[in-house]
Amino acid sequence: MAFLLSLILSQVLAAPVTSLYLGKATRNNEVVYTEKHEVTEEGDQVLTALTTYQRPDGEVIATLRSDFTKSVTNAEHEMHDRRTDRRYGVRWEGDTPVMWDRPKDGKERVERMGKGYAKGKLLIGGQGLHYHMRSRLAEFSKNEVAVALLIPGKLDWYSFLVIPHEVTPQRLHFKMKAQSAFLRLFAPSLDIWYSPDGRLQRYKGLSNLPDDKGDNQIVEIEYSY
Repeated sequence: MAFLLSLILSQVLAAPVTSLYLGKATRNNEVVYTEKHEVTEEGDQVLTALTTYQRPDGEVIATLRSDFTKSVTNAEHEMHDRRTDRRYGVRWEGDTPVMWDRPKDGKERVERMGKGYAKGKLLIGGQGLHYHMRSRLAEFSKNEVAVALLIPGKLDWYSFLVIPHEVTPQRLHFKMKAQSAFLRLFAPSLDIWYSPDGRLQRYKGLSNLPDDKGDNQIVEIEYSY
């Protein structure tokens, strides 16, 4: 009987669980959009995530769907900007990740990321950096880590250094510094704050969502759980 109860309990604990957390993005102290994150995990392994971006009035302007079963750092994902009906992201074809961009006219452009792509740096696609970092905070707190941040909408990547800036028992603050002089002109650094248990608390820097004109925007995002 004890064995049966233990078996049932282990199956329940291993079953996928979906959780929710929220983000509020501001610029010049005004809310520009909100994020609703629905994340499905099995144990310590993230499986899928759906992020819904909304205007302050509740209108949905974009969604980001991610599937981490093939790779956590370079997850399959699709960003759909409903304002322009543009879609872009990463998909896996066999063992090769492929960046793709498909505007409203449906003419898809692709960039295959074969062996040695981005000079062998750790490829980061979509929300992969967050889910990679949260389980390795001790490692990131001690060392600078070079990553290649994928930009599927441009079929390109940029090199960043993730640097521990201030680490306390209450909060871990990291800076991401672009190694490209061009990128540093409009995004000199990105700031990320975590709680010790791996919860994302705050972000400040370049948004993954362009503004209504299609231009880059710098935002501050506070997260709640």
